[in-house]
Amino acid sequence: MKKKVLYLVKADESFYDLIRSVTPSDRYELMTLIDGSIEERKRLLSQAEMIIVGGAKMTAEDAEAAFNCRLVLHQGVGYHDTVATDVLMKRQIRLAVTPQGTSEGVAEHAIMMMLATGRRLAYCDSELREGRWHSNTFRSSARQLFGSTVGIIGFGRIGKQVAKRLIGFGTKTIYTDLLEMSPEIEAELKVTRVDIDTLLAESDFVSLHVPLTELTHHLIDEVALKKMKAGGTLINCARGPVVSEVALIAALKSGHIGGAGLDVFEEEPPAAPNPFADFANVVLTPHHAPGTRDTMIVKFKEIFANADRFFNGERMENEISLI
Repeated sequence: MKKKVLYLVKADESFYDLIRSVTPSDRYELMTLIDGSIEERKRLLSQAEMIIVGGAKMTAEDAEAAFNCRLVLHQGVGYHDTVATDVLMKRQIRLAVTPQGTSEGVAEHAIMMMLATGRRLAYCDSELREGRWHSNTFRSSARQLFGSTVGIIGFGRIGKQVAKRLIGFGTKTIYTDLLEMSPEIEAELKVTRVDIDTLLAESDFVSLHVPLTELTHHLIDEVALKKMKAGGTLINCARGPVVSEVALIAALKSGHIGGAGLDVFEEEPPAAPNPFADFANVVLTPHHAPGTRDTMIVKFKEIFANADRFFNGERMENEISLI
């Protein structure tokens, strides 16, 4: 009998079709949210033997309602703030994440943000569409990557991929992390480890790649922003609450910060009007750094491969210990 799998995110039918294209239909029946109503959500949760979570939260109420569920698979890696792990632990529901594909997609997006903020791409594009020409407006403030210092905070899978791609841009790349990399890795990626204060003070671009934990909540606050190099640009493709948005807005208004590229926000979606919308030196994207078709195909193939391992009694990959 086919296992009933619920994708617990309301999405466009075209995206559901993409998931279906890689779903082993002989073993799994994919269920999706159509109208997104509470009633529909509860009904499908009660039927699901396996749940896939991603861009929307799986609350404690969701986990309690999924009384047939044995497995939760996260399409990314950031489960800390999206999955009610306490309920999963109580109900002995297993959890695994899917890092495959994330690192490359987020790394590309982070570098895109550096290029776009440095050249004021979003503002120039919107202005030109309205017939306003800014050929000389930003020549004194626009930045390029070549010759710049890029600081990477968090040197895990994604941070390493960012550093790897920056080699071709000719940057000086520094990083800070709880763990020191081996000399071989540092030489291969052409990076130098420094403390966070040095990184903030020296970097033209600061790129965040840490998980959201108690230690990293508001890691970039008023104090940290004041330590940043004058005119420096902050890139956040990690988690919104890693940055204090109140402090960042103040730093942008004061002119101390030269720009920001934000893919994530403290509240998602942000309340309207978006407080960053009026800054010409800010680029905004809706938490879709890893959200390419290529990445999603890789991810869902691995999700169902991991599901097969679980239902066949084999050891899953990237399982999260909930003990």
